[in-house]
Amino acid sequence: MLAIVLGTRPELIKCAPIIIEAQRRGIPVGIVHTGQHYSHELDRVFFQELKLPKSVANVHVGSHPPARQVGFMVLRLADALAELKPKVVLVQGDTNSVLAGALAAFKSGIPVAHLEAGLRSDDWDMPEEANRVLADRISKWLFCPTELQRERLRQEGIAHDGVHVVGNSIVDAALHYAKVSYEVSDIAERLGVTSRKYAVLTMHRQSNVDDYMRLRGILETINDAAVHHGLSVVFPIHPRTKAVMDAHGIQCGSAFIPVEPLGYLDLIRLLSSADLVFTDSGGIQEEACILRVPSITLRQNTERPETLHVGASALHHEIDVEKLVETMRIQMTRPRNWENPFGDGKTASRVLDILAPHLASS
Repeated sequence: MLAIVLGTRPELIKCAPIIIEAQRRGIPVGIVHTGQHYSHELDRVFFQELKLPKSVANVHVGSHPPARQVGFMVLRLADALAELKPKVVLVQGDTNSVLAGALAAFKSGIPVAHLEAGLRSDDWDMPEEANRVLADRISKWLFCPTELQRERLRQEGIAHDGVHVVGNSIVDAALHYAKVSYEVSDIAERLGVTSRKYAVLTMHRQSNVDDYMRLRGILETINDAAVHHGLSVVFPIHPRTKAVMDAHGIQCGSAFIPVEPLGYLDLIRLLSSADLVFTDSGGIQEEACILRVPSITLRQNTERPETLHVGASALHHEIDVEKLVETMRIQMTRPRNWENPFGDGKTASRVLDILAPHLASS
């Protein structure tokens, strides 16, 4: 069995092509869910929309301070893996679920495969940086999206035969589900944005939302810059962001269309037709790039520098309306002909080609 440990929306989306390809090949695959995202909007709806099998184990960790969350996950995942006895454990990305899954498997003597290995922001204030670095160190297979990550791993002394450049499975997912979204989602019609210019904003990182003064400043800046450019801003509000907004009475400005968290098909439909994307999410930064929608990454740095190199995204961290107005102008007038740096949509096949011999062994 191939066990896939996941617990968040991006992991579900990026692992979906691996799960579907494993099923197509007749490889037993079991989803082990940590419960890191535990609301319906950020969890169960994605299983339904992506047509994924139910998880074979749920460890129901939920929300705790980071150290306790990881500790609980390791304990409960170790028990789940002991029962399932998988031959390989695959983790994806840089969440607490990834670190805990990798640790639980490694300490249980089960080889670890890390999908999306080698990403680095060099920002150790980001909890995700430690998660991905540590997961890379204990993985037997490191699946890098591009040559950039393989070179970074080589610089860190990780250059063994388990390092492979396979592309990013988000390409497989985005290209497939973008087509599906136009057949089944009417979100643009429901929000009334089919005939007007609009942007999509997603924001959840602690560096942007936990400080309520910064969060207020970001929203005011985006509102004023959007008004200048005649844009509406569709804003699916993440539970973490909403909690801070509610606690401090932060309101959205006149340009905003605030909505509840969206399912993947609704979100990908909105992204596909948007004039611009604001985000602090690495996954949405990638999706916008793949769908050839310009984006602005609301951070000082990014572990997806490829999006900057091809011009698909630009960094913006300042609470400065004039600077944001200009960055928006540059991004929205840029030709949407950049090359997709994340692969050709065949990542899942490459990953399974590499893992299949080990999964088939006695």
